[in-house]
Amino acid sequence: MKNENNYKDHPNLKAIAVLKMKGLLIDHFRKSKKITSTTTEERGEIEFEDKTFNIEKNVEISEVYKKTLSIILNMGEKCKEILLLAADGSSMEEIKETLKLNSLGTALSRLSNCRKELRGLI
Repeated sequence: MKNENNYKDHPNLKAIAVLKMKGLLIDHFRKSKKITSTTTEERGEIEFEDKTFNIEKNVEISEVYKKTLSIILNMGEKCKEILLLAADGSSMEEIKETLKLNSLGTALSRLSNCRKELRGLI
């Protein structure tokens, strides 16, 4: 690590480690992708094309996704609701409010139990 001496006495080494790992991940991502178009005025985005795209892997993931979704939809109502909300990216606080649960602990516990049940069914 460059400038190692600057970080030796830092009060939060964990934060430094996380930032360094984030930088390494971003560097890896940039190296493994290639730009296919430049930023457009309307969209303000840069599109990337994955060099390692594998159609067979993509189909396999799609099949696993379909199987998992099918299993979730056949689970009990409580598990189905909480797993779908979690899959949509809802926060635990949003899940608690949506399902009208008493506490955040209840939401966390229910999600954990449903994930265990799902793993067992897969």
